Amino acid sequence: MVGTLVYIELLLLLAGIYYLFLKFKNFNLPGLIFFKILYVLTFFTEILGKITAQHNIHNQSIYNVFVAIEFVLLVIIMQKNIPPKLQWHKWPKIGLFIFFALYLAEILYHKGIMDAFVFFSHTFISFYFIVVGFVYYYRLIQLEIAVQAKNDYVFWLVTGIFLYQFASFFINLFFSYIVQLYLSDHANWGISVITILRVLFNVFFYSAWLYAFICKYRKTISSSSFYV
Repeated sequence: MVGTLVYIELLLLLAGIYYLFLKFKNFNLPGLIFFKILYVLTFFTEILGKITAQHNIHNQSIYNVFVAIEFVLLVIIMQKNIPPKLQWHKWPKIGLFIFFALYLAEILYHKGIMDAFVFFSHTFISFYFIVVGFVYYYRLIQLEIAVQAKNDYVFWLVTGIFLYQFASFFINLFFSYIVQLYLSDHANWGISVITILRVLFNVFFYSAWLYAFICKYRKTISSSSFYV
C-alpha cells in the first residue's frame, strides 16, 4: 500500500512540475519562481530520501536542511497568493522569527544537523499554517466574501496546506505514542502507521495544489475576482 501511495505522490509532484514549467510559461501565477523551486526541491529530496533510506544511510541532515528551505518558500508563496485582506500581515515575520529561533536552538542542542530531526521546528511549521488557514477562513466569513470553491485556486492552495499541516501537527503531537506501537510488537506497526498517514496526507496536499494549478490555468477565476 505504501509503495503505491509513494508512486502516486511522485506522479502528483511531476504533474505539478509539468504545470509550473510548461503550462504557466506564459501565464501569470503569483510567486511562480518560488513554486518551481519548491516543487523541484521537494521532488529531488523525496527521491534522495528514499534512496538513502533503502541503503540504511542516515538522511536526517537532508530533511533538516529541506525543512528550513521549504518553510521559507511556503511562507512566500502563501503571502503572494492569499489576498491581503484575508491575511494577518504580521504573521509571516513573526513566524519566520520563531521558526529560525527554534531551528537554531535545536541544531545547537543536537550539535549539528546530522543525528536528529528538527522535530519542534517542524511542528511549529504545522502550527504556522494552521493559523494561516484559520485566518483565511475566518476573514472569508467575517467579510462575507462569496467564494466559488470549486474553481477558486487560492481556496485550494489554502485548503491543501491547511489540512495537510493540521494532520501533520497531530501526528507530531502523538508521535511518541504511535512509536510505542512499534516498540511493543515485531511488525513495525507504529512506524507503518506514521508512514502511511504521512504519505496519505502528502497525496492529498499535492492533489489539492494540482487542482489549484488546473483552476488557475483554465482561467475560470483570477486571484481577485472572488475577493471584491
